[in-house]
Amino acid sequence: MRTLVTGATGYLGVDLVKALRAQGREVRALARSDAGATRLEGSGAEVVRGDVTDPGSLPAAFEGVARVFHMAGVVGHRARDDDRLHRVNVDGARHVLEACRNAGVERAVFTSSVAAMGPAATPGHPRDEGAWMLDGDDGRPDFRYARTKAAGEQLAVQAAADGLDVVVVNPGFVIGPGDVHRVSSWAVEEYLRGRLRFTIDGGLSYVDGRDVVAGHLLAEERGRSGERYILTNDEGNLSHRDFFARVGHVTGKRRRQLHLPKGLLLPLLRIGTALRLPLPLDDDELASSSRWWFYTAAKARSELGFETRPLDETIRDTAAWLAADGYHRH
Repeated sequence: MRTLVTGATGYLGVDLVKALRAQGREVRALARSDAGATRLEGSGAEVVRGDVTDPGSLPAAFEGVARVFHMAGVVGHRARDDDRLHRVNVDGARHVLEACRNAGVERAVFTSSVAAMGPAATPGHPRDEGAWMLDGDDGRPDFRYARTKAAGEQLAVQAAADGLDVVVVNPGFVIGPGDVHRVSSWAVEEYLRGRLRFTIDGGLSYVDGRDVVAGHLLAEERGRSGERYILTNDEGNLSHRDFFARVGHVTGKRRRQLHLPKGLLLPLLRIGTALRLPLPLDDDELASSSRWWFYTAAKARSELGFETRPLDETIRDTAAWLAADGYHRH
């Protein structure tokens, strides 16, 4: 049974390819460039060139494929990211789903994000699979990433309603070893380097990337078509202040941080943006970060048997990997 992985050269994609190969499966990995393909050297996967934003490049990659894991996606929170977010997260999803239909794929696992469900109203009420982040949610520019993930995911749900066997998974904020592009571990790295000196209200739902990969395999095996499954660690629903305090405790590298109100930082960021200063985030990212992106994986635990390791283990392994990768030199 040949299995195709899109986004195969990314943080989670590489680990998923290795997990599939460990099961003895024939794996085809979609790579946009030769440079990305080097991350799969020695994996035993068949690496093929293709790009989800180019539908003409997909038929050859999908030929003879029975199962598909669609993991290709991009993250971005600034206005300059809008075009790329839509091309990959929405148009790319449409192209992959169409390729699945044309190739007669038996089952597809579609990777979305908890962001597609929008933030919780309060930290005490984490969201579940019944929630959606839609374009009508105030049209907020700070939700641009979340809206594209929701739009792409809705295409997958509609495809399932039209007869394609598609299971959706929604990972939380992924950390752990192996994030070579610092997509989500950058904040841990900056804290350890002593450069992240303030926190604001709001928080994220953290989960180990290795558990997310295991959750993908469970979704393929046990998930119901058309259903969405949150893959996160409920223990990881932490405010920014509590999370970094925990990183400091686990690693023994405690950094003093100021907790500042968003209202104080927002005008400073706008001034810095106007002056084109190098800033770690802009006002839209600040507004998004101040929300409570909290979720529960109760459904995945019940229906898939999804499990997560202790959060302290994830933090410890993330820090150790960053140190080994030379974070102090970046």
